[in-house]
Amino acid sequence: MAIGSFLRNLDEKIRCNEGINDNLLQQSIALYEHFLHDSDWPTATILDVAEKVAMGPFGSNIKVSTFVTDGVPIISGNHLRGYFLEESEFNYITEEHAERLKNSIVFPHDIIFTHAGNIGQVSMIPDGCKYDRYVLSQRQFYLRCDETKVLPEFLLLFFHSTLGQYELLSYANQTGVPSIAQPASNLKKIPFKCPPMQEQLKWRKQVHPMLSLYLNNRLENERLSSLRDALLPKLMSGELDVSDIKL
Repeated sequence: MAIGSFLRNLDEKIRCNEGINDNLLQQSIALYEHFLHDSDWPTATILDVAEKVAMGPFGSNIKVSTFVTDGVPIISGNHLRGYFLEESEFNYITEEHAERLKNSIVFPHDIIFTHAGNIGQVSMIPDGCKYDRYVLSQRQFYLRCDETKVLPEFLLLFFHSTLGQYELLSYANQTGVPSIAQPASNLKKIPFKCPPMQEQLKWRKQVHPMLSLYLNNRLENERLSSLRDALLPKLMSGELDVSDIKL
């Protein structure tokens, strides 16, 4: 009974964090949309504010035979299911291999898109992630913002908005495997309302605490899930007692 109660409490805490995070994202999008409707901001294109837009490598450049047990992690669609990079299990390539693919190396603040398969995926690599750099797989491409012109968080929320998804998917080809035609070129054409930087900074002051809490809750859920999975066999076998566990 004690084991069941302990596990239920863990699962309840995870569900609670997930509910809080859903609410935080809804609030963030609401603030973004309110901000845009607040004034008649000028329009820019992604090309106007991009430091770089680039594709992942050709498929032949990263194969299963090139994977190693440790090195530079490879981002795939499995890591792009939310607003921010999800750092579940990775495949890796060597540092030397990654250096040869340096045009496909991404860093914190870069925004990653999927252009084939699960199109519409958009995630940002946050500060405080597990690695200092990553390499894209063949189905991804990325945007690196000129942060003197636009905040990455601002464009992240744009591409998660109804309008941003519409603009991105307007270049989709639905025959065969869903894909975005000429993804790098077409991304640069996408227009969006671009407030002056001082206004974006005021907006970020409101949104940043919510996004930070979202990331903290997600990290806690990862820790709690790992703890549950590690402790369950020991609890069930009697090797460990619930009273011995300090959370």
